[in-house]
Amino acid sequence: MALSTKPLSGMRQRFPEQFRVEKFVTDVLSGSSVSAGFQEYDGPVIEPLALFAAKSGGELVGRQSYSFTDRGEREVILRPEMTPSLARMVASSGELQLPVRWFSMPLCYRYERPQRGRVREFLQFNLDILGSNSLAAELEVILVLNGIMKSFDAPSSIYRIGWSSRRFMTEALLRCGVKQELHSGVFSAIDKKDKMKDEAWSDYLLQACGGDKKVAGTVVSLVSVESLSDSWLVNLMAESPAFNEVQEFDLLLEKTGISSALFSPGVVRGLDYYTGIVFELVDTGSENRRSLCGGGRYDNLVGLFGAGRISGVGFGLGVLTLTLFLESYGLIPESVKQAAPADVYIAVASSSVIADAGLLAETLRNSGIRVMMDVSGKKLGKQFSEASRNRITQVITVGVEEAETGIYKMKYLPDGKVTAGSVEELIGILK
Repeated sequence: MALSTKPLSGMRQRFPEQFRVEKFVTDVLSGSSVSAGFQEYDGPVIEPLALFAAKSGGELVGRQSYSFTDRGEREVILRPEMTPSLARMVASSGELQLPVRWFSMPLCYRYERPQRGRVREFLQFNLDILGSNSLAAELEVILVLNGIMKSFDAPSSIYRIGWSSRRFMTEALLRCGVKQELHSGVFSAIDKKDKMKDEAWSDYLLQACGGDKKVAGTVVSLVSVESLSDSWLVNLMAESPAFNEVQEFDLLLEKTGISSALFSPGVVRGLDYYTGIVFELVDTGSENRRSLCGGGRYDNLVGLFGAGRISGVGFGLGVLTLTLFLESYGLIPESVKQAAPADVYIAVASSSVIADAGLLAETLRNSGIRVMMDVSGKKLGKQFSEASRNRITQVITVGVEEAETGIYKMKYLPDGKVTAGSVEELIGILK
């Protein structure tokens, strides 16, 4: 029986054209991070299952993970996200110069039904600040996130950074009459609001509220609020420190001019470790209509390792989801999609000059010029066709005469113009 030519469902593979686009995206993400003073790190792909069971919540570990018992009889998991690993690394590193500003681009794994923008093996960009209790940390990561979108030339009309606060919402739910023991289920229901049909979501929320229609109706009113100045919300949250905090953060966003960041109480994030400000980057157009990115404050995560309490704030962004967003709005430059793999192609006239062609290629490469040397042994006409197929516009031919004289002919394929010169002269033209 022949082996299948397809990868496992949901697993990533990138042909050069796809990889080129992905690299453009990841380069912008890395560049935006470095420009804001963040440093790159990485962690293990396989972690103890207990690490994520304690930090990420039952749904992620129980129903969406690749977990198994290894040959050492240890319960392990392919990392479904990076934040718990980051917290463990910080907790184990002893004395750190705080605050820590780190970013990473790990491969992560979740056993979900593959669909547009959601696969089982995915590259995720993560950016975090640890060791600051100030709202300046939340402001900084949102500034970086908004800066990333600007780096892609994404107009603010096609995306929104919705934000709220788990601390604020916990107090608000209590004031809405939701019992403390029901909060986890209600948070989960709120997080699913935009992923379910209205009627199904209303039933799901009612069940999460213990069947109390009045309480469920109040929760609906809460998540429907669009402004911190809403009179119903102001009355509900009178004399609330958590409400004062979100008002203070809203003022910070306003003063820094981030018009794309809007208060949205329906943003609660589905992971259990978030404790303060939370936010999501959402496509507001008709193509994707989904969250592109999420993050927030996780005050208690590092302390669960027995280390001193270190507060953190950050976000994770799926590279595939972001790439689909950029493609939907034509924000991937054609120069990236159509990029040639080399600046010049060396056509080899005969086998007797292969070494000469190789020496020329090495000389040009040492000068910073990307060179593709023919390795097919085909006739010159087909070598020129190969250069054209690869979108390489300059072709240098190496034959016996060129090898002996050191004078080479370089043809510019778009107009057929031929230039002759020494290696040094051709380097000057190509650079």
